[in-house]
Amino acid sequence: MLLALSSAVGEHGFVHLWKLRQEQQIFESEAVALLQENNDLRDRITRLKTDDRYLEKVVREELKFTKKGEIVYLFRAPSEPPEQ
Repeated sequence: MLLALSSAVGEHGFVHLWKLRQEQQIFESEAVALLQENNDLRDRITRLKTDDRYLEKVVREELKFTKKGEIVYLFRAPSEPPEQ
């Protein structure tokens, strides 16, 4: 009886093994997601190096750059209070 109980819930029992397998599945899922993110980032790097239009788009949108002579209009969202 004690051996059966120890096998089920002990330090190396079935419950512990089941929890370890659950953890392993979580880690494997995270690894797959990270691999996909790495691939996406590599693709973006390649595109930034080779596609001038994409590079310009990213620079304009993310870094807020403009071409010489351009005028940028910024509109406040209706819910924002006016600046004073």
